[in-house]
Amino acid sequence: MRLADLVARVPAARLATQADNARILDFFETAPMRTTGFAVQYRRRPDFFRLLRYQGDRAFVIVGDDGQGGVQGVGTISLRPGWIDGRPTTIGYLGDLRMKFDRTLPARWRQLFGEIIARAGEIEELADCTHWLTTVLDDNRLARRALGSSRAGLPSLVRLAPFTMRNLLMRLPRVGRRRSRWHVATAGPGDRALLGDFFERENQRLPFGFRGEFERRLGCWDGLSITDFVYAADGHGVVACVAPWSPAPAKQTVVSRLPPSLRGLGRVAAWLPSPPIRVPEPGEPLRTPYLTHLVFAERLDSTARAAAFRAMLDHLFDRWRNADWHCVALCDFQAWGLGAALRGFVQQTVPISVYAVAAPASGRQRATDPPAFEMAMV
Repeated sequence: MRLADLVARVPAARLATQADNARILDFFETAPMRTTGFAVQYRRRPDFFRLLRYQGDRAFVIVGDDGQGGVQGVGTISLRPGWIDGRPTTIGYLGDLRMKFDRTLPARWRQLFGEIIARAGEIEELADCTHWLTTVLDDNRLARRALGSSRAGLPSLVRLAPFTMRNLLMRLPRVGRRRSRWHVATAGPGDRALLGDFFERENQRLPFGFRGEFERRLGCWDGLSITDFVYAADGHGVVACVAPWSPAPAKQTVVSRLPPSLRGLGRVAAWLPSPPIRVPEPGEPLRTPYLTHLVFAERLDSTARAAAFRAMLDHLFDRWRNADWHCVALCDFQAWGLGAALRGFVQQTVPISVYAVAAPASGRQRATDPPAFEMAMV
């Protein structure tokens, strides 16, 4: 069975092509993702499909036509090589779910994605995919309702890993640097093999680990270079790495509503000769590097992990003096607890969770460690 044949069984749904790009972009920008205190809009101009190419080499976009030349719903499927229990496999990700307000749409799309997950082994393009993930803002009940169900025969959402999306707005100037036991350095061309081996080795043990991603990303993520990486090491080798990178060529985040306290802080800072904090105006795209490739050696305990992270973060902020960005974004899994290492940083947080989308007969899925995940790709 072909994926297009299954999708076509749902009224008005079909697989999109590049020719649908303009219509999808127009629809995407009319459907902001609202959270408490914020209204966040993800823009994907000029090419909606570009972010999917960052995610992996195989992706599909499903659209629902509204019958009037427009779009009433969008959802994406991306596939990537991965690791499960140290064995190679293919992992799918369900993302970009947006729908017009319609009482019947969530049920139809839930049925569609339910059949895709349940029958993936029969679908030519998805037959090698054994596990499925998605992420949902903790207060986005519509997405959870559209993707998961307690009804027999339909997939269910299994909460794997809650995390906090931390947006670091500034480091307070008088906070003293902590002494570190780690050697922290900016990577150079000679570190490429070392960091690639470390990234692959640690991902092989992670739930839903990335497989073969280090070199692929260096080849296709626009603007990413080995010299963007920072790593921490001790006498036994690398213990952590991170690479700040912005997906701005493919995704722009626009906040149209901010908490009053944050707006006030930005206005006060704007009067200073060298503003220590830059708060975007409503409708202005955020200038945000994400802390991608954040990986820790298995041998680190929670205290050492937090210390290594803080040492790398201080190294980056020293490098970024007077940088013209609004915030630095990182994904802090509850199991990591990196917030304890952020004393002296002004931050804004959003609670999100990674879910497994479990087929009806697959049983419950659990992750003892945080899964491999990049918020920059969402």
